[in-house]
Amino acid sequence: MSEVMLAIMELAERLGVSKINELPGCWEHRVDEHWWIALNGHREETLCENGTSVPPFHAYVEFNGWPAGLVGLNGGTIAAGTVANEDSLLAALRDAARALEPEDL
Repeated sequence: MSEVMLAIMELAERLGVSKINELPGCWEHRVDEHWWIALNGHREETLCENGTSVPPFHAYVEFNGWPAGLVGLNGGTIAAGTVANEDSLLAALRDAARALEPEDL
């Protein structure tokens, strides 16, 4: 499983999100001021709120409102700029999860 998907799942768990496959669409979350994700837990392509079609069991990622990647359980593609890249996305996801200490839930 990709590190990014693991980090997304950790964040969702810390937020108390479950049964994403039962949502009417994707689970969508603003990670920080730069990163936004839409996770499709369905067996079919699903539209996220901005109209982007997300493949089954994938996360669509935006950086500053621009498409930045598509990640699945076995890997994916993230923009490889100096600021928008896999490392900065992982750091943002981990920071967001760490900010949600278990006693805060």
